[in-house]
Amino acid sequence: MPSEYIMYMSVLLVGTLAIAGISATLIAIDGTMEDKAIETNLENILQKISEIIHDLRYQGSLQIEMGATSFAIDVVLTLPDNIHNQEYIIEIEDRNSSYYITATLTDDSTFSISIKLFIDSSQILLSGSIQSSSSVPRVVFNYDGSTSQIQLVE
Repeated sequence: MPSEYIMYMSVLLVGTLAIAGISATLIAIDGTMEDKAIETNLENILQKISEIIHDLRYQGSLQIEMGATSFAIDVVLTLPDNIHNQEYIIEIEDRNSSYYITATLTDDSTFSISIKLFIDSSQILLSGSIQSSSSVPRVVFNYDGSTSQIQLVE
């Protein structure tokens, strides 16, 4: 009888450990999948803004070639307020004479995604930032007759 009790308790213990191991694994997978989902969503937003910046740059160069002396073109962005209940900020950075667009979570500044714009900083000035909670985020192309500038504006 005692050997059956010990065997029963051993099986119960092994089963409990197996369930605990599976639970820990699933929790770790869930956290990883959430991070990947946030990363993918931020990257999609950055790709969309990158396309708009390149499009504005092209439209602006056409205006300049046609003889425009000063003008402004702006595009209103439709961005989600948050990604998985987390707000974010989008910034343009100049690194080694090349521009990058970066999205960073406001609650966790270590979580950041960057995309290279393939625009040389000697060709045009890019600057600005947008918070996901801003009311009317825009990308603006300004030309004052001598310099071209694209800004992210809240």
